[in-house]
Parts: sequence; C-alpha cells; structure tokens
Amino acid sequence: MKVLPSVDITRGIAVKRIRGVPGTGLRLGNPLEVARGILADGYESIHVVDLDAAEGVGNNDGLVSQIPKLGFKWAQVGGGVREKGRALKLLGYGYSAVVTSTLPLTDPSSFSEILKELGKDKVLVSLDYDGENVLIRGWKQKAMRVNEAVKAIGDLSPSGIILTYVRSEGTGNGVDEKAGDYVKGFKGVKEYAGGIASMDDLMKLKRAGFDYAIIGMAYYTGAVRGVREV
Repeated sequence: MKVLPSVDITRGIAVKRIRGVPGTGLRLGNPLEVARGILADGYESIHVVDLDAAEGVGNNDGLVSQIPKLGFKWAQVGGGVREKGRALKLLGYGYSAVVTSTLPLTDPSSFSEILKELGKDKVLVSLDYDGENVLIRGWKQKAMRVNEAVKAIGDLSPSGIILTYVRSEGTGNGVDEKAGDYVKGFKGVKEYAGGIASMDDLMKLKRAGFDYAIIGMAYYTGAVRGVREV
C-alpha cells in the first residue's frame, strides 16, 4: 500500500483543516513550496484538493495548475469537479486523474459524460462518510448508506474510489476499522483518508485491502512523515 500526502488549498494557502471546518487545524503556507517538500521527502504521488472550488467560492487554478509540473509520477486532484469542462481543464494541467465527489449519485448523467470524455482510468470518486452514511451538502446531510453507494459507483467502473471518514478527518484519532468492509467487493483502486496517525493505522488499512492511504495531518505533524509504502 502506498502513502499519498495531500495538499488542500484555500485562498492561495495550503491548509489542513479538522473535520473540514474553515479556520481550524494548520496553516501551511505556499502550496507549491509544500508540494516541493513532499517531493523532496521522496513521495512520488500527491493528492490535491481545491477547497474553494469544492465549496463554490472561486478556485485556485493558478496554483493547482503548477503542481503537476513539479515532477510527481502520479498527481490526482479534486475540488469542484461537477461537469465535463472542469474535469477536462484539470486534466489538461497534467494531472493523472481527477476526483469527483458524490456526482455519480446526485447527477449520473454529468458523471457519465465525464467518464466518457476522460476515460474511466482518469476518474476517481470520493465518498465522505460518517458512521454508515455518505454525507453530502458540505457534510451536513446524510445520503445513502456507504455500502450501497460503493456498489452503485462500482457498477459504473471508475478507476477508483476514495473513502474519507469525516469523523476523524484531521484529528489523528485513528482510522475507521470498518472501512475495509465497505470496499471489499470493489474492483478498482481503493483509497482511504481520515484519522491516520500511526504505522499501526497504516497497517490496518493495508490489511483491509486499501491500495493508497491519503495522509494530511499525519504528514504535517510528522507522525508518519517519510513513510512512503507499507
């Protein structure tokens, strides 16, 4: 299982929020310098999120567009990918894949257009969840159950799926030990984010069958910094 550091960007600044709440967590500075540091630490892959685009309050395209040029072998990006044009624009910056959120559940036709235009190998789907339910509308509203959502997405055959356990996101409180059960039958790439704080957490995810562990707070605080694969 590979370890994938994340860079979350808002108003031109790299940050690491706690449970997604603006103003909490860490203010890290210039996103390009943060990404260069990740590369210098020996990581070949990176996960980028444009928080402003995700929240519909603008974008950070000037910075987002520069990160793939730094030399990563794999760079995936999410934030505001709700239609084909946005997905193509991000892919045009040099990203390996784009990440949509609950689009396949809320607007299947737009998601189908993205898959058709980009190719299934260029699209990942992220599910934010708490307990057994997927959360939407900025984590304020419960949608369908996680296992139902994973099955629905699996039927569409994107490249992969990302489970983000929002209860622990940014807290270092540990991973959701049920996460592996949700993706057991999923055929694509399986990624996990939320609460990772130790090598023990990483090993739990590896045993659960995940291919990638996305780290934010655990990287920036040094808890698992330098661990690139387990």
